[in-house]
Amino acid sequence: MSHSHPHAEAGASRRAAEFIELGDGIYQLPTDYPEVCNAPLWSYLIRSEERFALIDPGVRSTFGATLAGAIDALGLEVANTDLLLATHGHPDHSGGQSSWIDGAPGARIGAPLVDAPWVESFDRQWTQFWDDYPGILDNNPSREFLASLCVPEPTVDLLLRDGDEISVGSRRLSTVETRGHSWGHCAYFDRDSRALFTGDAVQGRGIVASDATTVFAPLYVDVAEARWGLRRLMELPFEQLCPAHVEPMDRDAGLAFLSESLAFIDEVDDLARRMVEHAAPSPLLTRDLAQRIGELTGTNPPVTPQTVPTARAHLYHLAREGVLDAAWVPSRRSS
Repeated sequence: MSHSHPHAEAGASRRAAEFIELGDGIYQLPTDYPEVCNAPLWSYLIRSEERFALIDPGVRSTFGATLAGAIDALGLEVANTDLLLATHGHPDHSGGQSSWIDGAPGARIGAPLVDAPWVESFDRQWTQFWDDYPGILDNNPSREFLASLCVPEPTVDLLLRDGDEISVGSRRLSTVETRGHSWGHCAYFDRDSRALFTGDAVQGRGIVASDATTVFAPLYVDVAEARWGLRRLMELPFEQLCPAHVEPMDRDAGLAFLSESLAFIDEVDDLARRMVEHAAPSPLLTRDLAQRIGELTGTNPPVTPQTVPTARAHLYHLAREGVLDAAWVPSRRSS
């Protein structure tokens, strides 16, 4: 998930100690993201004696707002941080990695190989993602805020590929490439606990905002890749599914959530095909499909940094099938 609507920070520190033990040395830690961006977000701590890893350590402010306090409440030392691991390059998952440098200078920073350039350079991420929808969506008013979530950027120590094993003390995590949500998105599987940390790969029909006034629609940049990644996750022998923006769930609930995520992609595919039929011979505009996706999910306003990439992914998918021809048409604003 990625967001562009700042909210005032308030009260995050009082939640710092509200960690939840999930068993087998796995803990769910609160973040300040509900206050910063109006969206739920959790980091996950994997403990191996006195050493530990954190998966998706929030944005730049999260370390001081909640995570340092939660680690203290667990009886651990920040200096013993072994690994800061991002599932992908969006700021809410990798932006907080650099905040640990002073307190845990020995901590390794890990990220998927393909997304590492986004982790290391907000400017590159801006060009390749946030500013990649000319004529459809203008994120420039949010650029300064988005940069504040992740700048200064870290240097990635571990460039992770599908199948790579990562040590956390005496424990080992497996890297599972899922792609779809971003081009390099990875999940991480802990074989000791059979916990599967999925970041934003599994989104169901969207994530309800913290204040319940809107829904962050599922975001994926490629339809086939998103389906492929979800099916890969369904094949793993996980016992606990741990998404970033949704509460952890057991295997049965996790499989249902994965199925719901796949069903949503199929639903939008059907929607896009119907809109092509009704629009012909006129062009189907990306913003029009984004509008309908937003209405489908309850996103307000409907055209957002979530709905536009997803709409474009479906139009590209239909173009690859030969259902659509790509075309640039004069802007409504120029007529």
